[in-house]
Amino acid sequence: METRVEKRKRERRENRIKFYKLIILLSTLLVLYIGLKVVNANIIYLDYLKNPKIFNLNIRESKIDLFGETYFIDFKILKKSP
Repeated sequence: METRVEKRKRERRENRIKFYKLIILLSTLLVLYIGLKVVNANIIYLDYLKNPKIFNLNIRESKIDLFGETYFIDFKILKKSP
């Protein structure tokens, strides 16, 4: 049996750990995104490929470019139907 003080201390510690995990995940995704943008800019500058887009997401036109290939996204499929 733990006291209220110990329980509160444990909960605060668990909340801090969750927060740190979230910060690490978001910073990792940010570094990955920035890295893709830098590599994409260098490929465009050096003119290596015909379609030099490694990663590009266009929500308005519902398409994503991955490694020179264009894919169309159907958001209706992703929604839950009632």
